[in-house]
Amino acid sequence: MSSPSNAYPVVQFLVARGRHLSFALCGLIEIACIWAAVQSGALWLVPAGTVAAALLLGLLLSYVEVLSIIADTLIPKY
Repeated sequence: MSSPSNAYPVVQFLVARGRHLSFALCGLIEIACIWAAVQSGALWLVPAGTVAAALLLGLLLSYVEVLSIIADTLIPKY
């Protein structure tokens, strides 16, 4: 049986580092779209990648916020 301090390690990891991971992942998507646009010559990939990264960032940040609310209310602090 796990102790309350070790309960839900993935949730605790995402609450602690979720914002940074969200920005890093969306930055990598943007860099990949710019690289693909340069390699293929399809310049429409840059604005499409920017919009996709911005939408994903909003979704990921909202997920981290909801997860932190759930963690605050449901995970015991003792």
